[in-house]
Amino acid sequence: MALWCATAIMCSLHAQDNHWSIDSYAFQYDMTIYATLTADGEAVDDLSAYEVAAFCGEECRGIGVVRTAEKGGQTVKYIYLRIRSNQQEGETITFKVYSKGNERETDVEDFSVIFKSLEAVGLPSSPVVLDFIPYILGDVDNSGEVDIFDAVAVVEYYLNGAYDGFNLKAADFNGDGNVDIFDAVAIVDHYQNQ
Repeated sequence: MALWCATAIMCSLHAQDNHWSIDSYAFQYDMTIYATLTADGEAVDDLSAYEVAAFCGEECRGIGVVRTAEKGGQTVKYIYLRIRSNQQEGETITFKVYSKGNERETDVEDFSVIFKSLEAVGLPSSPVVLDFIPYILGDVDNSGEVDIFDAVAVVEYYLNGAYDGFNLKAADFNGDGNVDIFDAVAIVDHYQNQ
């Protein structure tokens, strides 16, 4: 019996070689989210290229799996995500997306849920939309790499304000919540030490 329990827990922790891990047996309650992804407002065609996880603070509370459903004679893909808790309700749950291609985590902005045991949010045929903005920290001109042009763009933003194509989130390189000359210096330092 003890061997079976240990095996089940190890499978729970390491299933599918996920970026995040969770011991689902450590929680008493669960709820379900049925979701799909958009990247900066554009529908994500290949959900299997991403991993979605639910968090309470910094603790992972669930990892999504891609499933399929029939809708109007069409097969649609969605993310099935069981969220765990040791409280029946009240915890704020946020979401993150991990891009398997560039190995980057991104927060899902403007969407969270309040945990409530046995509640379901969305449906397989009508999932909620989790929108994330994929970017590389420091790549303010969205060229796909962090270079000296990004530092110049930050200085231009600092002196003159935002302009088309400027990625404000990527510009806060030092993570202090401000885009200023210190970010430009940090980008130059990063570029020189790559």
